[in-house]
Amino acid sequence: MCLIVVAHQIHPNYPLLMAANRDEFRQRPTQRMHYWQQPKILAGKDLKGNGTWFGISPNGCWAALTNFRDGNATAAKGASRGELCVRFLQQEDVAISFANTISKEPFDGYNILLWDGKDLVYFGNHNHQPPQKLAAGVYGLSNAGLDSNWPKVQKVKTHMQKLLQQAVVSHQDLQGLMHDKQIAADHLLPDTGIPLAWEQSLSACFIDAPDMDYGTRTCISLLQDQQGQLAIKERDFDQVESSDQDFAFSLTT
Repeated sequence: MCLIVVAHQIHPNYPLLMAANRDEFRQRPTQRMHYWQQPKILAGKDLKGNGTWFGISPNGCWAALTNFRDGNATAAKGASRGELCVRFLQQEDVAISFANTISKEPFDGYNILLWDGKDLVYFGNHNHQPPQKLAAGVYGLSNAGLDSNWPKVQKVKTHMQKLLQQAVVSHQDLQGLMHDKQIAADHLLPDTGIPLAWEQSLSACFIDAPDMDYGTRTCISLLQDQQGQLAIKERDFDQVESSDQDFAFSLTT
């Protein structure tokens, strides 16, 4: 993923709400969310690195990953960061234990959110900080650290706070807050070591940069209710007539 917003243990009717956009070069080969044969998880798939940006295990544990953007970074270390999500979902480990394990492994810069059915854990391998269990709150994550001051991160957090005032929240509500195409003002842009034109295009919540063959390719929303029912919707933007995909899990079985 490249932009994620989560409301954790805040809404009285939904212990967990999440919306996320996946931004990628359009020519990179991927598959939409589907049930994998091995391991038995539900996830999209990066056909180049064989990992995933978001996935969920049969018992409802999930993992979401973003790359850390640093235009001055050294050469890639080789291993796909997406394999970290797959490993967590396959092992169904306690989130904080898994995060502590991977914190010692060499990967290019990334952020990962892990939910094990009880705790929501964040780790970024770029900030020299240990993994942390997140308290109840609203969190935003893009290609910098958790709750960065990037305009689009602050924007989706503000929109999520407004949604929390509603008694009923829908997938349409969650996905709607991720569809903002407004470019941030230049003086608000981060300096991540990439050209200004890129910073401008990437500052929108929903990215549409056809001249760069890059953009938001999917949006995923997730709702968990008080009865332990978890609903996921994936909307695809690669094909104009792509239909939405809906998935459901029961956390009580």
